[in-house]
Amino acid sequence: MKILLVLSPTPLNIKNYSSSKDTEFPMGLCYLAAVLEKAGFSPEIFDFQLANNPIEAFADKLKENKYDVIGFSVVTPSFGATNRMAAIVKEVSPKTKVIIGGAHPSILGPNVLQEMPNVDIAALREGEATIVELIQFLEKGKPLDQVKGIAFRNDDKIISNGHRELIKNLDDIPFPARHLVNMKKYVPTPGQFFKLPILSMVASRGCAFRCAYCVDNLVWPKYRVRSAKNVVDEMEFLKNTYEAKEIKFLDGAFSTNRQRTIEICNEILKRNLGLIWRCETRVDLIDPELLTLMWRSGCLSISFGFESGDDEILKKMNKRTTTEQARKAVAWCKAVGIQAKGFFMLNYPGDTIETTERTIRFSRELDLDFVGFNMTTPYPGTKFYNEVEKNYKINEKCWGRTDIPVGNRIYFFQNGLSENYLKKAYRRAVLGFFLRPKTLLKILIRSFLFQIKNPRALQRSFSGLVRILQIKIQEDEKDKGLI
Repeated sequence: MKILLVLSPTPLNIKNYSSSKDTEFPMGLCYLAAVLEKAGFSPEIFDFQLANNPIEAFADKLKENKYDVIGFSVVTPSFGATNRMAAIVKEVSPKTKVIIGGAHPSILGPNVLQEMPNVDIAALREGEATIVELIQFLEKGKPLDQVKGIAFRNDDKIISNGHRELIKNLDDIPFPARHLVNMKKYVPTPGQFFKLPILSMVASRGCAFRCAYCVDNLVWPKYRVRSAKNVVDEMEFLKNTYEAKEIKFLDGAFSTNRQRTIEICNEILKRNLGLIWRCETRVDLIDPELLTLMWRSGCLSISFGFESGDDEILKKMNKRTTTEQARKAVAWCKAVGIQAKGFFMLNYPGDTIETTERTIRFSRELDLDFVGFNMTTPYPGTKFYNEVEKNYKINEKCWGRTDIPVGNRIYFFQNGLSENYLKKAYRRAVLGFFLRPKTLLKILIRSFLFQIKNPRALQRSFSGLVRILQIKIQEDEKDKGLI
């Protein structure tokens, strides 16, 4: 069968905090491609991030190739654009089977097919085992009612076969099929690397925690990990095959399992890989001893989801961390020489001017190396979404529009936080951090130490700073570049 896997497009606006100049490696698609290759198929990958005139390029590719199956990886921000791309597929090649997978269909379940009339099949949750069996069934023309983990159309009916059992041993999954994409095209966000090339990895799936606003537990209902040996095997493979100098772990809480984290660090040291790496974790999942070992094994940067500088708001989020834990975590990182980065949310239910200002002050007091601020985004399918929809005044301009991958839309209003105040607070929170002399000096020092031999990296850091200076709250009537 002729198979095309597609990373769905998201609308872009380069004058915002995120930019079309930044590209994320299509990890999920490359995992799917790897298991398909192992099963004897030869899939192709089309990434909308990389194509010039992507819609035209996609349509031309469909006309030039008679694909039997086209699978789209869909997150909520790319839902609307995927709908349009699926229509193009059916217009050019009506007999091609259109499959969607990823976070958005996994959260919404079979109902997603009601909103996407040109999609034939939705793969729900973990896709590796499902996609192989599904393609085998389609190739043989067998009825789909025996394929677990999918919802599909049968005439005018939508049928769901329920969820497939999760893969028990993640080590059984082959490494992502990176050879199917141009790895040199995936460039990181300015300031988010020390050395190039930097390549991404995942060492676990799911999350052991239950933050009220997060969709991870809907997509990955159980936390599972790869073995330390398997993780470091991939790190070594990336170094030897792609000359990686830095690894970025995409796991939301890398150090959830302390003993396994120790094993990973020791395995890196044992092999003397000489790689820099970075990760994300929680403030309650580190300690000075662990951080020292992580630093020795090459970890130079950790990102934390602090979310708020107010302990009562943290309780409302079910974050299960405190501002005191955050202060200690940052101090411990600095003590061993690890860069500390932090992310915060504004306009969470219950926020006031006082808690908002407390969060902005807190982001300064921590003396972080980088901050990111987002307006709270209610994602469909979460309890948080239903709570906001039921109890708060909805901003009709933005509600339901998660089609911009920039977290500066105001989706709802609450007493005491006017639209004008939130816009000014957001801009002040970001610019107030990055325009401080201390922050600018850190950027210059980091550029000198790690990027001075790489003119391209220096240029990207400069362009990143320019974009920060242009930051603004997005206005719907001024949106440009939407697909």
